[in-house]
Amino acid sequence: MDYRAYWIWLQHAFGEGSPLPWQLSRRFHGGAAEFHEGGPRLWNSLSFLSDQQAAALYDFTLGEAEARLEYAEKVGWFVLTPECEKYPEALRNISDPPAVLYGKGRLPEFGKGPAVAVAGARKALQESVAAARKIGYQLAAGGALVVSGGAVGIDSASLAGAMSASGRVISVLPVDLNSPYLAKNASLRQEIPKRGGALLSEYFTQRNPAMGGFQTRNRLITGLCDGVVLIQAAMKSGTIIYARHAADQNRDVFVYPGPAGAAEYAGSQALLRDGAKAVSCGEDVLEDYALRFPLPRKEPACLPDEYEGIFDDICLPEREAVLADSAGRAVSIGPGLSPEEEKVMSALQGQLLTAAQLGADTGIPAGRLLGLLTEMELEGLVESVSGKRYRRLRR
Repeated sequence: MDYRAYWIWLQHAFGEGSPLPWQLSRRFHGGAAEFHEGGPRLWNSLSFLSDQQAAALYDFTLGEAEARLEYAEKVGWFVLTPECEKYPEALRNISDPPAVLYGKGRLPEFGKGPAVAVAGARKALQESVAAARKIGYQLAAGGALVVSGGAVGIDSASLAGAMSASGRVISVLPVDLNSPYLAKNASLRQEIPKRGGALLSEYFTQRNPAMGGFQTRNRLITGLCDGVVLIQAAMKSGTIIYARHAADQNRDVFVYPGPAGAAEYAGSQALLRDGAKAVSCGEDVLEDYALRFPLPRKEPACLPDEYEGIFDDICLPEREAVLADSAGRAVSIGPGLSPEEEKVMSALQGQLLTAAQLGADTGIPAGRLLGLLTEMELEGLVESVSGKRYRRLRR
């Protein structure tokens, strides 16, 4: 029996992001295997497991877990669990380490330089995109491993900059490795493994981001790293969540300050007031790790004028979206809203609605709507309130 199957079984039962697989494996001398062998009698006897969790352990069999492992290996994914030698050591020190990581490509070696996450807005200003490219390039040129998500905007720009320096990169996804999600960045996801980097995901099957999936994913991005660079954080945005994870995990927080007084950087300024370090380039980050990782630079730090192929046209700011308010006046609600986002924002004008009510008003299918609402919460467009209702934030 491949021991990884036990971890796949546990993760499926408790869900991605749950700390229970680790807690249970440490509770029993024989780890996950001993817990499995205990069967329903043992599972039902544990007071901290709910009836639903105990039932989930029974419903998904070890044989099904083995089938997942076989499929992953057949399609060329690597599968990491805590017993694996290449399981990232940094993740063992967070409160909720992943039981299973599925990967595509080649996992870069940790410890040869600082691992630095770069995160920020998807609908980014041109200055922000340029800063992310430059910082990603300079970090990689200085020997750092660059980690980010897979979205357009800051994520893509930082990864593209790092790869243009022939650097080591990891993109952590909120969906499975076969998902068509974020079609705009399909070429980038294809290019990362080709250039010696890796795509990572906790999900074996997740076509669209689940409710809370971005927060679950974000704790891995910061958890893998020594520090995180945040670029263009609005006051209420998903970028701020990275800072919370970093603080919980005792990771360094660096902030690109952005233009003075820009609303798009209000959250960034707040983080600086709370003690984050201001940085304007990758070298500002690297100097904090110079004693710990005294590596020579691989290339000059200047950003090349030209990018190859997919790097030529990344994440340019989109048009300003305009809706009408209840009086018929034009109301700007931010750059680059998709037609579906516009429908949601229009439906929420001046009222609180449940997801079911939003579905009825917009015609967006329930599964797609829940994922969309999660994305919009991270962008600071909407927020959930009591009664599982949503309200519009951006006016």
